[in-house]
Amino acid sequence: MNKEEILQNSIIISIKTIHLKRIESGIKNYEFRNYIPKRKFKYLIVHESGIGIKYIIEIDNIIEYPNKIKEDGYGNDKFNNGLMTKYAYHIKHVYKINKILDLKYLREKYNFRPPQAFMYTDNYKELIEEILNIKKDKIR
Repeated sequence: MNKEEILQNSIIISIKTIHLKRIESGIKNYEFRNYIPKRKFKYLIVHESGIGIKYIIEIDNIIEYPNKIKEDGYGNDKFNNGLMTKYAYHIKHVYKINKILDLKYLREKYNFRPPQAFMYTDNYKELIEEILNIKKDKIR
């Protein structure tokens, strides 16, 4: 992971714990969303809903419905049948941050508010720098 690339090509999103467990285990290989941010991005800085920032996910392409994806992961069949969302972000790599930056800490230090959809990292460059300086394990 290149620090400069992550600083310039990231968004912050929230994902529920149940879905993060599926992503971490490899059962879920796409993150489904109803939007694509206007700016190009390659990394998702992931806030685990109600807990804190725990993951960085690298994506490699975004598929728009009605285009199809392989049905080898959780929710993929629903996406292909138009029962889910408009976009599928293919998960290339998942990195788990060894130190959870919990929500209380994030609020106090960075005035962080979890995103409803997504946030650009422009207002959180110091936070991203801190995340990048913490050891991470590549889990897939």
